[in-house]
Formats: sequence, structure tokens, C-alpha cells
Amino acid sequence: MREAIIIFTRVPIPGRTKTRLQGFLTKDQCAEIHKNFLKDIKKTCEKLNKDIFVFYTPEDKDNILKDILGEKCNYKIQQGNDLGEKMYNAIDYVLSKKYKSCILIGTDIPYLKKEDLSKAFKILRKKDVVLGPTEDKGYYLVGMKKSNKAVFENIEYGHGNVLDNTISSIKNANLTCDLTNKNVDIDDKDDLLYFYNEITKGRISENTNTSKFIVNVIEEYKKECLRLTV
Repeated sequence: MREAIIIFTRVPIPGRTKTRLQGFLTKDQCAEIHKNFLKDIKKTCEKLNKDIFVFYTPEDKDNILKDILGEKCNYKIQQGNDLGEKMYNAIDYVLSKKYKSCILIGTDIPYLKKEDLSKAFKILRKKDVVLGPTEDKGYYLVGMKKSNKAVFENIEYGHGNVLDNTISSIKNANLTCDLTNKNVDIDDKDDLLYFYNEITKGRISENTNTSKFIVNVIEEYKKECLRLTV
């Protein structure tokens, strides 16, 4: 069965990515953590042996992504006036290439597991739409067998309960939906501290690119705090 994964991302350019982490991290570090997200997510996606598309913004920066993700992915520029339209256009493009289904994922979920993606594809064999919820009432994954713009319309992304509002839009369009596993995304300093604690307690592997980056950043931060109090 031909199935595809869309990695939906900004290009990790200092000052233009992970801006909510700026202040705690430098602009260069924000770009660096995003690069690590991409490396870990690609490694997870490759375990499923699906075709991988990378839809990115801004334009004319694909060489940066190719240095991180390699030449084998299919690179496309995001098209649309807002986030919902861009996600719809990406899914519509991929499904027009005769794939039976596809899922689109963001890049703020570096601890994504193969099982999260596998479950999403299994859901799509019975349902019209699959969503991957996040702890902050958003979603990190959306998948379909047939593109439907209604899923993305009248949604104010980044505010309120995006997940529930999207589910309501899906039901209003007379589509069926189910959820794959929940994940925690990384948006701010508290998220970094949460994952640092999970890594040090052995609940999350310390061997991923993102884990190594977080441990290094937080331990340097703790050393600096200690130095300032002496």
C-alpha cells in the first residue's frame, strides 16, 4: 500500500525558528535545537519505509534542509495564506500522487515514536481523518485518505483548544476521525526542563540528538546559575 509522510517545517534559520525559546536560548541555539528535532524525526519516519515529503518555508532555503535530512526526501515549498491552508495544500498535493493515505507531522515533537505513526496509518484504514493530540490542546499530526479543506477551516491555530475545534469541524463535515498517541511538544523553557528531567530519570533515551542538546543546555544553565549565586 502506497502511504506517505509529510514533514512540515520551517527552515532552521537563527532568529526565524523556535522564537518562544529565545531569551533562554540564543538565536543560534534555537536553530540548532530545530536541526536536532529534524534529525530525530527523520530517523523515526524512516523506520516505516514510507515515502517522505518535506514541505518547508521560507522559499529558496532547501539546501539547508538537504544538509540535515539528505537528498532522498521530496522537497516542496509550503503554499497558502495561513497555516490551515498550507497544511491542506500539502496533503492535497501528496494524495494527488496516488497515495492511499498520508500523514502530516510537525517538528516540535522530537520524541515521536514509530508506534505513533504506525497507529495513525492503521486508523486511516477505517477512518477518514486521524489526529495526533498534544498536551497543550493542539495536534502534532493530521492524516487523511482524501483531502478535505473543511478540516482546516475556521480554526485559529496557536490559540484555544485547536484539537477540539478541529474535531468539531471534522464532525460537521460528516467525516469520521480517531486519535493516535498523545505527545508533548517543545515550545518554551518549561518544556525543555520537563524533558531534561525525563531524560535524567531514564524515562526518555539520552542518546537522541535532541536529548544530548537539551542535557548540555540545561546543565550549562545550571552551572551559570550556581556561579551567579556564589
